[in-house]
Amino acid sequence: MNILESVLNLITKLFSVLGATVGALPCGGYFDEPEIPAEITELHK
Repeated sequence: MNILESVLNLITKLFSVLGATVGALPCGGYFDEPEIPAEITELHK
């Protein structure tokens, strides 16, 4: 029973660290946004 408890604690800690890492930088992907080509921005002209 002690082995099962330690495995569950390990999995719980792994997911908590993973959740904290993902939640730390929610807007990290927006800084690498590509530029929009001029052909797309000038469609209404």
